[in-house]
Amino acid sequence: MDYDYDSLVSLAAVIREGGFDAAAKSLDVTQSAVSQRIKQLEDKVGAILIIRGRPCVPTELGLQLCRHVEQVTLLQHELNDQISSLIDGQTDKAATIRIAVNNDSIASWFPNVMKRAAQDLNVQLEIIPDDQEHTEKSLKSGNSLAVVTTLEKPVQGCRRISLGAMEYIAVASAEFYAEHFSQGVSLETIKGTRCLAFDRKDTIQDQWMTLCFGAPAKVFTHMVPSYEGYVACCLNGTGWGIVPGNAGEPHLKTGKLIELVPDKRINISLHWQSSTQSSEILRRLGELVREEAMTHLLPDAFRAV
Repeated sequence: MDYDYDSLVSLAAVIREGGFDAAAKSLDVTQSAVSQRIKQLEDKVGAILIIRGRPCVPTELGLQLCRHVEQVTLLQHELNDQISSLIDGQTDKAATIRIAVNNDSIASWFPNVMKRAAQDLNVQLEIIPDDQEHTEKSLKSGNSLAVVTTLEKPVQGCRRISLGAMEYIAVASAEFYAEHFSQGVSLETIKGTRCLAFDRKDTIQDQWMTLCFGAPAKVFTHMVPSYEGYVACCLNGTGWGIVPGNAGEPHLKTGKLIELVPDKRINISLHWQSSTQSSEILRRLGELVREEAMTHLLPDAFRAV
């Protein structure tokens, strides 16, 4: 089946911007032109591609077509850069790559990737934040071209690079520790305490309690879906929580935070997975991600599959 790429670009814009009006503005066309293109594309494939609403939501087929057009766009961008550099040494405007990254990486080492991607590859990144155990769903659905994930087994049609591990430590403020753990931290003393979680997908607290005590205890959980807010709640004694080592260590040194069980830390291995069908730019981005990970994460098996 031959596709009209103006229609595919319009489809991707509606999904990216969340609506027809915003998509039309981003493409510098009328809203009716976008609507007509989407209708013609849906008529051609014989299926609904966008569930109209606020925001507009893509169907599974719509996401697959978006993934295809993003891959083609990257290839076109790469070709334009090569042609432009041969003619006048100038490069085209930046390409956009949508990737899913876990929240702790976004708040710590991944900004270095974004800076280098813009400087070295002429690429701008659209980040989809999620828990590291769930980012691969975005890759499987076609909503992103690459992900940072805990999934070690390569997704079908994807290349995997091991990045290393993020270290997590269980901490509480000195006041919280004195109030609840004056007799030490155990399964009994931690039971019924106030705990912090990023969201309902966050299971690292149970993982840590299982590591320390053989099973998780029942605790009262505050949901704090913000990296900075989560750390702030640890510091002010709202509850105990699990924070990345690079966020907790400075506060351990000042005594503002206390590690609940020293030497009982969770190491979460992270991997980069990206489509094998995309451009050289995406391959180079993967290498850049690996370089930054080697600098900021704990050593792991740095190999590609």
